[in-house]
Amino acid sequence: MKRPTSVVSSLWLCLCLAVSAGCGGGSSGDAQSSVFGGSGSAGAPSSVSATHFSVSPASGSTVSGNALSVSVQALDNSNNLVSSFVGTLQVSSSDPNAALPGSLPLSGGQATFSITFNTTGNQTISVSAGSVRGTSPTVIVNPIMAILTGALSSGVIGIPFNQTIQATGGVAPFAWQVSSGALPHGLSLIPSTANTVTVSGTPDTASQGVAFTIQVSDSAHHTATQPYTVSILLQTDSLVLSAASLNFGNPIVGSASSALTETLTNTATADIVISSIAINMLNPPSSNPGEFTQSGTTCGSTLPAGASCAINLIFTPGQTGPRAAVLTITDDTAGSPQSVGLSGVGLLAGPNATLSTESMPFGTELVGTTSPAGTLTLSNYGTVALNIGSVSATSSFAETNNCIGSLPSLASCNISVTFTPGGSGGATGTLSISDDAAGAPQKVTLSGTGSTNTPPLSGSCLLYCGFPGGFPGPRSAPDPTHCPVGQPSHNPVYASCFMSSVVIDEASRCAAAINRRSYSGVCLAE
Repeated sequence: MKRPTSVVSSLWLCLCLAVSAGCGGGSSGDAQSSVFGGSGSAGAPSSVSATHFSVSPASGSTVSGNALSVSVQALDNSNNLVSSFVGTLQVSSSDPNAALPGSLPLSGGQATFSITFNTTGNQTISVSAGSVRGTSPTVIVNPIMAILTGALSSGVIGIPFNQTIQATGGVAPFAWQVSSGALPHGLSLIPSTANTVTVSGTPDTASQGVAFTIQVSDSAHHTATQPYTVSILLQTDSLVLSAASLNFGNPIVGSASSALTETLTNTATADIVISSIAINMLNPPSSNPGEFTQSGTTCGSTLPAGASCAINLIFTPGQTGPRAAVLTITDDTAGSPQSVGLSGVGLLAGPNATLSTESMPFGTELVGTTSPAGTLTLSNYGTVALNIGSVSATSSFAETNNCIGSLPSLASCNISVTFTPGGSGGATGTLSISDDAAGAPQKVTLSGTGSTNTPPLSGSCLLYCGFPGGFPGPRSAPDPTHCPVGQPSHNPVYASCFMSSVVIDEASRCAAAINRRSYSGVCLAE
């Protein structure tokens, strides 16, 4: 069993995930370059026997925002290493948002560096020193897990409220929670293990600008959060939006969609003052600046009583997959700020294979027993069907899928993987998908640990760490249905909860209600 650390490792116990990725300023055009040798002849090699570079990423796939190690070798015409070759590399990438390395001299004709891709899809890395050049094989950059729903509409007292929040990426099953703040009175988060969750109820108390944050966690220890602000009004707001969300369809990456229009109407008897109209990115970014833009507007600083104005918007995807942002209108009405969700999907020409994750850790499992399945998604964000020939997992791991055959454009299929340790200790494996997309075969790293004994479940569900009223400590409730008393835990870990230490089973999901509010959690072990 994993031992406690000073930082809560459990994704269920207020995990604070800080992602730090630098992004070098790139030149305009299709590639970002970092020139290490300066101008003129700087960086030119001292030997001319090398004819090209081999550029070898450590993996054929990675996740947006993660560092990827790259090895470079200077080779001759027979692909032999030229150890006498020296020079200063220039590095570029097909990803205009990639974080590139600093100054990088060659030593013995070789160099190693890291690159961080920040744009999903098929990417390459190119290097040069003088006239000697090289380009890597295609690297598949998968999306990080993110919440795509950027805004929730205001509610009205006594009128049922029912709005859905959607996530992308990650490994099912999922768990959702309100990680900070609180929902407006009368609303609750309906427990869900899917990549969508619903905020539902009938609000009964007027409130202005209620702020809260929704967090989703997956079974591979990824998390994503998104803050929201919702007002509960006494009556429908006087500034009426023509649509709560706009979907721009599926243009090819780099191509603009048709314009869509959001119309604002003033139903009051007095003027409405509009202080700003802005497009905001989500947290973490599910779009890059410039993907969603205003192409024109008839809205000024004042909207007269009974009048309407229009905001025209265009979507130009910068990378494959789902993209999202929020149009925010700030004004002097009770429902301000009004928010409109913006969404679209970027496609690549030809087939595409995008995995929802590149790694699946299974934690600790009792020897001879099979873990609960973790399910990843394979999506085709290409313009034509993806042909999938086979899916396989190496020893100690097994898979089932509905992917074999032809996967149409914009379709997805699921691959479920289980871990059955044959003995104590760590185990690693690989999930391989053979298809006709760039970077094939697609691969996912599998890992787990076998143990000869695991603590039994206690029958209780740990819902959160700390009490909203300010009293620290673990907060749990009985749930013998999902946490049967005495059943061996599948993936036990120690986790600290303020001054307490508890054992939880990260593989066993549960749910309970406290004070009429529903929570999702994990089973406690003894």
